[in-house]
Amino acid sequence: MHRKAFSALLLSFTACGGMKDPAAVADKFVDKYYVESDQDRALPFTTGVAEMHLKDELRLTAEARRGQTGGMQVRQVRVYYTRKALSGEGAGREADYDLDIRPQGGGELHRDAHLRLAREPDGTWRVADFSETQK
Repeated sequence: MHRKAFSALLLSFTACGGMKDPAAVADKFVDKYYVESDQDRALPFTTGVAEMHLKDELRLTAEARRGQTGGMQVRQVRVYYTRKALSGEGAGREADYDLDIRPQGGGELHRDAHLRLAREPDGTWRVADFSETQK
């Protein structure tokens, strides 16, 4: 097997392996979506309603991502999280997170995030829906 093809095959196995663990998928989604605020990189971890929600967000924020914020100043924010629970069995899981949001310049916000995960027919897990509530 050619080195390039072998590397691609190895990479695909590694990527799929991470998608077979619902806790890892939930944590990666929270990393990408909440911590990094990167909807593009969170999208591969979604399906169903969550996927539609992220695609809508990407469409609505396309102008800002192109650097055209209309003079709005963007504040940097750090987000820390703790997974509080992972529950469910069969083809569904639910994950709950405590989000600690700290805007640059002071202040703190605390939110709870709730993720609903679904196992796809190929055995991989995806975030099917998510929401957050203010504490």
